[in-house]
Amino acid sequence: MTFEIEIGPRTRTVSIEGLGAAGPSGGQFRATIDGEPHEVSVRSTDLGLSLVFADGRSIDVAATETASGEWFVQLPHVDLTAVVDRRRRERVRPGVAAAAGLQRVTAPMPGRVVRVLVKVGDLVEVRQPLVVIEAMKMENELTSPKAGTVKEVPASEGQSVEAGRLLVVVE
Repeated sequence: MTFEIEIGPRTRTVSIEGLGAAGPSGGQFRATIDGEPHEVSVRSTDLGLSLVFADGRSIDVAATETASGEWFVQLPHVDLTAVVDRRRRERVRPGVAAAAGLQRVTAPMPGRVVRVLVKVGDLVEVRQPLVVIEAMKMENELTSPKAGTVKEVPASEGQSVEAGRLLVVVE
């Protein structure tokens, strides 16, 4: 399987090939990133995936798909937002149809609301920060999936939230 991943201004082409049997708990794979192959062992954990590379390096990764179709990816020392196959997705859902109607911004993982950056009635732009939550000792800024008006803000600063808890509604 081959796909494109956008992280910030950079787009990378990634191909994944199974090396033997893979099951729900993981397996061995060859990941070719921009033409450079890497053999990696992948196993599922309670919080995401554990990747062990052929050279012995290992990394734990948690990835959560957001309402806007982007992926919120947590690595040991950095959080980032990635878009997978944007052009393919836009061909299937042309224009702004993906962000039409009410958009619900939810907590991608359990945590604590550190800051609420908007209030009901605020006009927001695409990717404008809405809420900051702290999870796994890292602050994560959640952004608007569309331009619009904030219709609801059930989140409050200091509140503990579970994964999937509604934080902001944008229309």
